[in-house]
Amino acid sequence: MLRILLIDDNPNDRLLAIRQLQREFSDLQVEQVTAAEDLAQALERGQFNLVVSDYQLRWSNGLEVLHAIKARYPNCPVIMFTNSGTQEIAVEAMKSGLDDYVIKSPQHQVRLIAAVRSALERAKTRQKAVNLEIRFETLLNHLNVGIYRATFDGSLLECNPAFLRLIGLGTLTQEQASRFIELCFQPEDYAQLINQLRENGEVRDREIQLRRADGSLIWVRVSKTFTEIDGKAIIDGLVEDISDRKRVELEREQLLVSEQAARMEAEVEKQNYSLLSEASQLLVSSLDYHATLKKLAKLVVPILADCCLIDIVETNLAVFEEPIVAATTPEKEALFLLLRQFYSTSVEADFGMRKVLQTGEPELVTDAAANSFLLAMQDTETQRLMRQIDIQSYIIVPLVAGDAYSGRLRKLGTITLITTQGNRRYSQTNLNMAQALALRAATAIDNARLYQQAIDANRIKDEFLAVLSHEIRTPLNPILGWAKLLRSNKLDQKKTAFALETIERNAKLQTKLIEDLLDISRILRGKLSLNVCPVDLATIIRAAIETVRLSAEAKLIQIHSTLDSDVGQVFGDPGRLQQIVWNLLSNAIKFTPEGGQVEIYLEQIDSQLQITVKDTGKGISVDFLPYVFDTFRQADSATTRKFGGLGLGLAIVRYLVEMHGGTVFAESLGEGQGATFIIKLPMILTDSLDSSKESDATVSNNPTLDGLKILAVDDDPDSLELVSFVLQQCGVTVIAVSSATEVLKILPQSKPDLLISDVGMPEMDGYMLLRQIRSMSPEQGGQILAIALTAYAGEGNEQQAIKAGFQAHISKPIDPPHLIQTIAKLLQLG
Repeated sequence: MLRILLIDDNPNDRLLAIRQLQREFSDLQVEQVTAAEDLAQALERGQFNLVVSDYQLRWSNGLEVLHAIKARYPNCPVIMFTNSGTQEIAVEAMKSGLDDYVIKSPQHQVRLIAAVRSALERAKTRQKAVNLEIRFETLLNHLNVGIYRATFDGSLLECNPAFLRLIGLGTLTQEQASRFIELCFQPEDYAQLINQLRENGEVRDREIQLRRADGSLIWVRVSKTFTEIDGKAIIDGLVEDISDRKRVELEREQLLVSEQAARMEAEVEKQNYSLLSEASQLLVSSLDYHATLKKLAKLVVPILADCCLIDIVETNLAVFEEPIVAATTPEKEALFLLLRQFYSTSVEADFGMRKVLQTGEPELVTDAAANSFLLAMQDTETQRLMRQIDIQSYIIVPLVAGDAYSGRLRKLGTITLITTQGNRRYSQTNLNMAQALALRAATAIDNARLYQQAIDANRIKDEFLAVLSHEIRTPLNPILGWAKLLRSNKLDQKKTAFALETIERNAKLQTKLIEDLLDISRILRGKLSLNVCPVDLATIIRAAIETVRLSAEAKLIQIHSTLDSDVGQVFGDPGRLQQIVWNLLSNAIKFTPEGGQVEIYLEQIDSQLQITVKDTGKGISVDFLPYVFDTFRQADSATTRKFGGLGLGLAIVRYLVEMHGGTVFAESLGEGQGATFIIKLPMILTDSLDSSKESDATVSNNPTLDGLKILAVDDDPDSLELVSFVLQQCGVTVIAVSSATEVLKILPQSKPDLLISDVGMPEMDGYMLLRQIRSMSPEQGGQILAIALTAYAGEGNEQQAIKAGFQAHISKPIDPPHLIQTIAKLLQLG
């Protein structure tokens, strides 16, 4: 059961949040907190998995609530769900351990569910890491085998509790650790061990006598390895107390009959225990699980089997990695590998390996010859191989890794043990041993894969940052270069026009890169919203085609469109829908060589509208196809790559499509064979659309601003000059100043119609300026209309500007027509 603590003193907001959560989580229990005493009691009980808290509370605020929860339950996920916070509050809360920050609004209701799922998943991952560490520490501390690390000169560096118990100590002083060899080992025994280590690099199962703290001697079995760490020679040792076995061996000399049975039992015990110890040490020695599994297979043969087969599968349980095979002889290994290749192509000829993989239950066949169906179900060649190998008995056990938090199991593959000896038949004891090995192997595989995923994510981040640096700098080169040439006044009219066109094109390219980054930022924070209305997709597609037509013509690429005029409409954001189509068409043109072709189709399939974009370009490799829509992923991020870009366009496409309730997927036969992208969007299932939902009449394309007086402030002289020039061309009287202080001096006397203010200014920024203006009387200009003009272009910056008292927010670089339209709209000019 998922238990959520909901802290909110607004009953309507609580009801909305609970309804939204109940739609997504069937097994849900929500405890509502509406007062300080309720919170204190809830924290005392502590029976919740996650907390959702408003920021503005009658008795407190979200930050104080966050601190109280983290003080008692530092690992508990907390989500702030509010409409009264600020960016600064969100940043401070994130630093204090907040998992996510969700704005209360109809557009963001679904974001709450995503935030809850994401927070629970992160908490689960953190708990899993903690559990793995605890489990490893517990295993190390509870092993009956003593483990230690020492230097060649005889100093003990570290050991587990079992080793201290073995030598009869509860703790080890610094003096005892420095004389470890002298106190515990017989001089002649230790000299032989050191000589063997220097010659072979390891000592395995050497039986010697060890001196305990009370002076008594015990028999132990020692295995040691020699390594170098940071240039220092290090000895890693395993010590097992075998005193009881030595004593039994002496007693067996008098009891000849019982001695044989006891010796066999002890050997089996010794064999299994030593094997598990070595397997455990082997599997945690490296994150290269392929290499360690090969060593494990060789360790198993011939102790437990004449052949060991290890099959590893990918997450879809259908694709097998290259099998790992070990056998008693190279000839048998080749035969088993050939047999493995036969049964990998047939469900019926795999000894039940796929059945074990699917069910998670092991398979034990004590007498393979008695299972006549194995031969009956296979072809002649396979039967010949099986007779040649002469399989007597076999075991198949699943490799399964468990998730401690959710209880779900991940099936990673199987281990198959086969014997060809007539005097050996596998038993339940052998099956138990095989399952113990499989458990350790599965844990090693799972840990290695998780580690590799973390490495891949970090690599992708580094590659993206390198590409980002390149892509942002590239447009600056022609902009700065042509700007310097223009200042020289040595360019003729034609070259001047070309220079201005180049500067404008590269500036727009850089603006597009920044917009993509902002979109990804909004997506990752769940802050991207839609302005939804009924939309005709055919109109959207035609507009997108016109936008990319020039770039297609430049490469002699033909664009063919087939748009079904009878299809219905969809509910969506026209701008975002055009962004989707534009991104796909731009990609198609970008990756299609000169003289190629791009096709786009719009059709209705059942209750959905389908957009298909198909090109004859570079195509997508089979390996990269599953990751084509991932954020920050590119098929080629090398410095020699032919095509630029940040690798964000398709990630944005997928998110926008899914926000519209649709799906998008890619198809390609491989590199050089083109690519196809298919979008499916839900259609409006009604014939009558409310015409009142259509947008109001837009402001005239060319509004007149004659006679207006506008006060503009910007500490950057170039930006101030540009704004002044644009306004003066429209008949505006401009008062241009470079600081907020000058604005406060001039405003009461000049009485302008509008204020345009930069935000990032020294001493007093635009927000501080507006707050001071709003505190002034109407006669002094306190109610003047104001536009924030700033390079801070995030959604949070726009909200902050409106909250500070601005009526509009325009991001730099400015688009002159957009600036004029905004002014006209604010002043209601036609």
